[in-house]
Amino acid sequence: MQKSKHVMKILFSVPRIHTNYTGMIEGLIEDGHDVSFLTMNGDEIYIPFDFNVGVHHFKPRGRFFFPKNRTKLLHYEKFSDLKRVLVKEKPDLLIIRDLKIFSMQVGLIAKFMSIPVLFYDQDLPVQFTTFKRRVWHFTVRTFISKYRMTTVTNNNTSSHEYPKNTFFIPFAVPETPVKTNYELVFNPSNPLKIMVVSKLGEKRKNLLFLLESLLPFFEEGRIRLSIYGMLKRKESSQKNYRKLMAFIQKNNLSSMIDIYPNEVYERVLNAYSEHDLFILPSLNEPAAISPFEAMSSGLPVIVTEQNGTNYIIEDGKNGFIFNPGDKSQLHDKINYFIDQPDKLQQFGVAALQTINKHYRPKHFAENLKQITKVISS
Repeated sequence: MQKSKHVMKILFSVPRIHTNYTGMIEGLIEDGHDVSFLTMNGDEIYIPFDFNVGVHHFKPRGRFFFPKNRTKLLHYEKFSDLKRVLVKEKPDLLIIRDLKIFSMQVGLIAKFMSIPVLFYDQDLPVQFTTFKRRVWHFTVRTFISKYRMTTVTNNNTSSHEYPKNTFFIPFAVPETPVKTNYELVFNPSNPLKIMVVSKLGEKRKNLLFLLESLLPFFEEGRIRLSIYGMLKRKESSQKNYRKLMAFIQKNNLSSMIDIYPNEVYERVLNAYSEHDLFILPSLNEPAAISPFEAMSSGLPVIVTEQNGTNYIIEDGKNGFIFNPGDKSQLHDKINYFIDQPDKLQQFGVAALQTINKHYRPKHFAENLKQITKVISS
């Protein structure tokens, strides 16, 4: 079959192949594009759903003059090695992720090779929070690419307020198993099943706050909680995880909480439809894909005001938004569904409709197509 004229070879330069990219990859491949990745993570390469994408992996190396906690941020490679990848791939578009030296190197090489570059981040389109990030963005615009894509926006910001050449493209998620059996009564023998997907060793994920908020429900036997998430080997992550486990032990919650560290992504996607409600209690959450996945499975979602992708929530229709420091707010949102179980299906159906209408892989591919028209014009 002959490819249409808009078909491209797209190269992503990213720290790692995060599950955030699953919908992007699927949408681009289905649209006929060739997709490949240039990565710099130190872990094993994982490709969701075994997509047929090329991967060029540069593992960060420790250098005696690098602070240990800055290995990835300051990681760089020989320009000749990176140029070799670009010469081999001959991409029609390079998408570089985040403000890291590695990505800046790749972007500079692409610019000298006259390859169009799109900078991708997860900051608000109209705001950079620190002076350092403002300087970095100025550097990117001046020397690498004047075009920027972000998955984050503010519900109160209209598109005409975005800086020139800044584009908002939301996350996309593949189709997932959809919940079909919604419970009508919750009691100790049939508790409300709550699911959380969150990094297990990061304070900003606010998991201790969540457990403290849920204690009254646990004591009444009205809920059961499943927590899925990445657990890193670094000591700070392990320390925070031990605190989490100590809280569970201290309050005798082991029989009511299931924790799944580093579960395979496809299994996580299958697990959503086996639960009743999704909660993400994070502080300072730049952009979470998990609420999209939960809604794709027909679950109502409860997320915080500090979630950069809470624009998918129509508060009181397909989910709720709450203050991550207010336990009573979260308690009331959960109680709303326990007292009115029929609302779970009502909200869940609305959540699935939201995803189908705006946030599928085909939507990402179409949105990116519009950007490339601007870049190439």
